[in-house]
Amino acid sequence: MINLLHLLHEQQASGFGDVAGAHASVTLPVSDRLVSRLVSQSLPPGAPIADIALRAQAANRLSARVRLTRPAFLPPITVNLAIEQQPALPDNPVFALRLLSTGLLSFAGAAVRFLNVLPPGIRLDGDLIYVDIRTLLEHWGLAQHLRYLEHLEVTTEEGRFVVSARGAL
Repeated sequence: MINLLHLLHEQQASGFGDVAGAHASVTLPVSDRLVSRLVSQSLPPGAPIADIALRAQAANRLSARVRLTRPAFLPPITVNLAIEQQPALPDNPVFALRLLSTGLLSFAGAAVRFLNVLPPGIRLDGDLIYVDIRTLLEHWGLAQHLRYLEHLEVTTEEGRFVVSARGAL
């Protein structure tokens, strides 16, 4: 029996020479529940963020309900966001979100800077949150796979994130 995982690793090591020229596109709707679970499970032990729940809304908007580890008495904070910028691959694999909760902007910005809650690859600049996909993938040991992506776009509809990607070998 063929070991598909072994075969895949061999192909990857050879730069996928046996399937060079292949192109693929995918549109993957993912529930906000699953995205929240993935994000929460990727938080390292001892992180300043205890839990995060994302809620996808129509028209490329979302909300993030964040509960900080410390101080424990703080209630969860909900921040409303809009997708502002899609990654421009391969040169600029950065996704940007605009904070819409203007009343919370000064508090959220101060809390983020004071508590240092953002992981490497995510930074706050004014009312924009920049997500560097390359840096996040490096953290998970997956950055080498970014070279196969030609296009990546994340949009939202009520209750789910829609990831569209196009890649080539």
